Amino acid sequence: MDDWKQIELNDACSRLSSGKSISAKYVTSEGIYPIYGGNGIRGYTDIYNFDGECAIIGRQGAYCGNVRYFSGKAYMTEHAVVTCGNESSNTRFLAYLLSTMQLGRLSGQSAQPGLSVKTIGQQVIKLPPLKVQNIIADMLTALDEKIEVNESINKNLAA
Repeated sequence: MDDWKQIELNDACSRLSSGKSISAKYVTSEGIYPIYGGNGIRGYTDIYNFDGECAIIGRQGAYCGNVRYFSGKAYMTEHAVVTCGNESSNTRFLAYLLSTMQLGRLSGQSAQPGLSVKTIGQQVIKLPPLKVQNIIADMLTALDEKIEVNESINKNLAA
């Protein structure tokens, strides 16, 4: 672990920014692309403002600080912080790492909890070499996939 670098999250990202607001007239229960807000999918639309892979950090609301990995096309709202790794970081690894950091603890103390992109970007992380990140991300992804299969089997058995 001597070769793990201690850096600010900003230095591991090619993008760390909020999405954009979307008019309610474009939000439907069906559509081509999911719309991600601070707490997951909030509807669907036929337009997108993101194409790639990212860690989505919930920026506002009761569940601010939650983290999920996403790959594909979607519309990211202002309540979602889009986090993409740069050439020295694996985005999926960053999603796993960020999910362990309890980012919600950084929210402002108000009636509506919220996180600032600046505060998130200043968080110090320990980043292993890219080769190690890839191995860790692949292993954790395989475990997540196995868990999903087991949960699906359990649901079918229960039915």
